[in-house]
Amino acid sequence: MTITQDPIQFLTLAEAHEIDGAMLSTMEKFMTRITISSMRIITKIAQELNIHAEEIGASQIVQWIEHDSQIRKEQGEDAAFLKWTSPHPDLDFEDTRQDEVTPANLSSHEKFLTRMVISAMSALVAIAKDYGAHIEDLTVAQIISWTERDAKTKREQGFGF
Repeated sequence: MTITQDPIQFLTLAEAHEIDGAMLSTMEKFMTRITISSMRIITKIAQELNIHAEEIGASQIVQWIEHDSQIRKEQGEDAAFLKWTSPHPDLDFEDTRQDEVTPANLSSHEKFLTRMVISAMSALVAIAKDYGAHIEDLTVAQIISWTERDAKTKREQGFGF
């Protein structure tokens, strides 16, 4: 039996195991997973805009996810980059935040994802700067290593999770 996989995986099982083995708290491991998954979305956006990922602004992330959502609605999930749908699409929650995501034509689930990706940008920019690389060139091992060092420093300074 052959199992086909999409060429883009936001987090592979091997990467999840690598994160699980890191010297990180449960919350730090969760945030590392979000950071790596977000890096893959940000890299895709950068490729389509033909710029380096660290040049992407929050509004470009919102517009890109909104466009991808529209593709999913009009052409089906297979045509979109983000291949997920909410198991409970009727359970949208009220969005009371006031930010660049609020007015977007997105479901509450898509807005949540968009905010996670925007939030991950600050960590990714810092990691890329530390390694002297572009975000799209970072490896999972670099992200985990940087996160471990950052977490250790924060714990030593009394800011641990």
